[in-house]
Amino acid sequence: MSEIEPYEEEEDDEPEWAGDPKQMGFLDHLEELRWTLLKPLVVFILAFIGSMIFIVDVKDILLAPLQSNYSHLTEEELMTVFPGLTTYNVTGVFMAMLLIGIIIGLMVASPVIIYYVGKFLAPALTVREKKILVPGSIAVLVLFLLGCSFGYYFLLPRTITAVIWFNNLLGFQMLWTTSNYFGFLTFTILGLGLAFQMPLAIVILVSAGVVTPQQLRTYRRYIVLGIVIIAAVLTPPEPVTQLALAIPLWVLYEVAILVSVFLKKKNDDDIERILADDD
Repeated sequence: MSEIEPYEEEEDDEPEWAGDPKQMGFLDHLEELRWTLLKPLVVFILAFIGSMIFIVDVKDILLAPLQSNYSHLTEEELMTVFPGLTTYNVTGVFMAMLLIGIIIGLMVASPVIIYYVGKFLAPALTVREKKILVPGSIAVLVLFLLGCSFGYYFLLPRTITAVIWFNNLLGFQMLWTTSNYFGFLTFTILGLGLAFQMPLAIVILVSAGVVTPQQLRTYRRYIVLGIVIIAAVLTPPEPVTQLALAIPLWVLYEVAILVSVFLKKKNDDDIERILADDD
């Protein structure tokens, strides 16, 4: 019998971390992080370019909160009362275009950012944490868009109305630059989009055991005071506009407490069930 054994082609050894992202090397994690950041950046750039192509239409949409205060005036009356935004330097128009592009780019890219950041963090999460990853990501997106919409449709028109009223009261002529207006627009819309993440941040802190629902109730008065201060900083010194921002944030805080109570009770029930099964 021949001692020659048939040749068997050796299979390529797969890397140890294949199928298990937790065992990826440091350089592999860096590569994945690079792609995680690159894909939302591509979407942001495409949205930015799109806003530049349709810059006139986008500009008209972003000017709507301002122009709504003069909808009752004719074109001749409008030129007398408020001739429009001005630029005081050569690059003023480009700064306005940049701010417009940033607003549209972040609005469009925000769902992609949330998705890929969640996908990147998923391997490091426990099974329980992965279960709340998708609803948590959806909550981040919904709250962000809700805050931006609240700022654009509700807060901005009333803030601008209050500013115009005070200027007329004191007899000041309004010469607003494009950079000032669109900068204020960007700060308000994106700032409210981030501010509306407060309830989700509270729920995460409760889930992590940093705070308890009881502590949230105990320190409610201080949190509400902080919300009022934030509303006073973000809005003109006019009580109606300040309350228009403070009340929704307060409501979101109370909703966060209710959600935290529910999640803590559910977590305690799960622990009791596990202990009962062990016994």
